[in-house]
Amino acid sequence: MASEILIERRGEGRALITINRPHRRNACDFAAWTDLKSALETLGQDSTVKLIVVTGAGGHFCAGDDVVAFSAITDEAEKDRWRARIQECYAVLQSTAKPVIAAISGVCVGGGCSLAMCCDFRVGDMSARVGVPVAKLGLVYPTIQLQRLAWMIGSSNARRWLYEAALYPATEVHAVGFIDALTEGDAVDAAFEFGAPMASAAPLSIAGSKAQLNAILAGQVENLRPELDAMVVRADRSEDFKEAALAFKQKRPPVFRGK
Repeated sequence: MASEILIERRGEGRALITINRPHRRNACDFAAWTDLKSALETLGQDSTVKLIVVTGAGGHFCAGDDVVAFSAITDEAEKDRWRARIQECYAVLQSTAKPVIAAISGVCVGGGCSLAMCCDFRVGDMSARVGVPVAKLGLVYPTIQLQRLAWMIGSSNARRWLYEAALYPATEVHAVGFIDALTEGDAVDAAFEFGAPMASAAPLSIAGSKAQLNAILAGQVENLRPELDAMVVRADRSEDFKEAALAFKQKRPPVFRGK
């Protein structure tokens, strides 16, 4: 069976990952979560890729977990394996050492909302509708995802999103800070435009800053201090830093190679 996670190279260090399950509004089953994790790992390890955009096919971003497929599983060990794979996918997305932007159209709910939050930024079009309808399913949102949501939109807004279990329009989710940029055009094109300055920035700098910010938000700075300090030292001694100094002297844009 062909993968429902598509990778497209857009040139100039840009890559697009598309969840291609429009028949389920891009809700992911176990295979899709697995392939999405693999796609992120592949692009994350590719030094030629400077910017990744994640989107969904057919006018929707992602309806989260495929509840129908999940509910058909009767073995608890298999259910635990499924849940673990989702968290592994989120972890790979967060740790990818380059900018990742969610391009959001249509529904972005539940696990899809979590997927978008694990990206560095979110760019949406006017069709975007975002929510966490766990109260309509009799579920409780994973604590780590709720923590991210509260950081992003504030605790009062997070409470309303969970208690009401509604879908909120693009203008509202932009106003509360969930969507970083709103476009009246194509979300994918807007996401690549939003990330263009990042794609030309120094890769080691972005990798270090991303690791630092993740550690700060997770309250893990002291535990990860040696690793974070090593990234600072590596950047100080990098060829990219020497290139930046030379480019400044020669009054030209630097060309970074991530070395």
